[in-house]
Amino acid sequence: MNITRTPTGFGTEDLRWQDPDALFHLCVAFLAVVAAVAAFAVWTPFGIAATFLLTLTLSIALPWAIPVVIACAFLYQNLVVAWFTPFVPDDNTFDALRGANFVMLMTAFGIFFLASFQHRVRSVTELRPWLLFTFALCGLVCFYFALGALRGGPKDAVIYFRNTITPLACFHIAVLAASLYPVDIRKSMLWLCAGAVAYGYLEQIFRMDFLGLFHGDLYIQRGLKEQIEAGVWEKALRETGFVLRGLEDTMMTTFFNIRLFSDLFPPIFRNGGPNFHPISYAYGLSILSAWLLFKGRWLLPAAALPLLLVIGSKGATFMLAVALAARLIYHPARARSTLVAVVALAAIWTTAATAYGATHGDYHVLGLIAGVREFLSNPLGQGLGIGGNLSSTSVNLDWGRAQGEGVASVPVESAVGVMLYQMGIGSFAFFGFLAALALSARKHLIETGEPDFLFAFVAIVTISANAVLQEEAFFSPLALGFCLLLVGISLGTHWREMGMARTRFG
Repeated sequence: MNITRTPTGFGTEDLRWQDPDALFHLCVAFLAVVAAVAAFAVWTPFGIAATFLLTLTLSIALPWAIPVVIACAFLYQNLVVAWFTPFVPDDNTFDALRGANFVMLMTAFGIFFLASFQHRVRSVTELRPWLLFTFALCGLVCFYFALGALRGGPKDAVIYFRNTITPLACFHIAVLAASLYPVDIRKSMLWLCAGAVAYGYLEQIFRMDFLGLFHGDLYIQRGLKEQIEAGVWEKALRETGFVLRGLEDTMMTTFFNIRLFSDLFPPIFRNGGPNFHPISYAYGLSILSAWLLFKGRWLLPAAALPLLLVIGSKGATFMLAVALAARLIYHPARARSTLVAVVALAAIWTTAATAYGATHGDYHVLGLIAGVREFLSNPLGQGLGIGGNLSSTSVNLDWGRAQGEGVASVPVESAVGVMLYQMGIGSFAFFGFLAALALSARKHLIETGEPDFLFAFVAIVTISANAVLQEEAFFSPLALGFCLLLVGISLGTHWREMGMARTRFG
């Protein structure tokens, strides 16, 4: 692949959009996901071993394609899992199938971690401090994982270890791959986005009939069974009078999930996407659309916007709106003012949402307040898996009492609140890592005018702002993880080209 780039400007077109390697990489990625899920369906230990060997082989044979494999696994793995649903009656095996992409990610991370010690990596001087930063952060996360496993439930600790390590692994793999090899993912991301948008419209129009084609209805039924056994719908009946009548009812919501709109608009079918999670799907669409916007592509982002409105993820929609505004006002001569406007919009958004939620007993704000309160009482942190939406420690949380007291008993709903609670002062290293990435993107944008760095700045700032009141912003692989995958490729490619220029003219 040729990596020669025209530095700048939006809408620059060249033959690389027709790169045939992109189709090959996507085919390899999707087949790898199918093979991994199929191996897990046979037997979980066999699935782990087979997925490890498969990812190891791909990492050695096609290291420049690994970011595409990871992106495809994040977005489309559960679509493959849905097809296997009727053939996997055991719930534990079914849960294991959904962990195949994490095995792929951590295997690739291990391979690229070892590759970090190659002599040619040391020659990329700009890369070294970031590798050291990620190594230190990963060590810190492992410490809090061990602490959480000892003090709480090992399963909860594993869940939040996965949530926290994923963005770091994505960044490390992407930045190292792009620093060592020519990585051009533009056509691959275009097709991934086109597939996600097409899926969204088919799901919205044909609903359960469409999902039934590949057993997606049975996939949803599995989740419904778990919710019924946990008493979720019984609690909803007591509190709201809502009666669950069927699968489609679980996917209906009010416009933007705001009660104020329940009398103004009819219930909306909320897309789950090929990954079967509305918020994560919304972030995947928003990140892909924003990235394509800064590449001069308008059609797919425009097509994705109605789906974002239907899904009703306020954070993901906000991110795309800020990206669109930045895209429209950006000019190299006023790069600094554009970046200031992005930060100002993010600050206003977070402040307004927090102030509104504090006066209306919003769960996200109550969870954030709990995180700050517990951090002040124990700055060292509790350990991963203690607190948070996905932890067993929050199953019996009494929201009525929380609203009466103005604070939740356990930090939930807020990624920032949960990280403060779980990692204590260690969470500031994670926040500092994101701030350093945003500042690096700012520096490179001002120096080069390359729109990839404007995307990086906008995405990191808006996702961080959303994380104040939303767990998925940091903990969904299709949110911060996917963002840092793309950011790592941009930085690595830039540093690789700088190194080539130094060799050529030095």
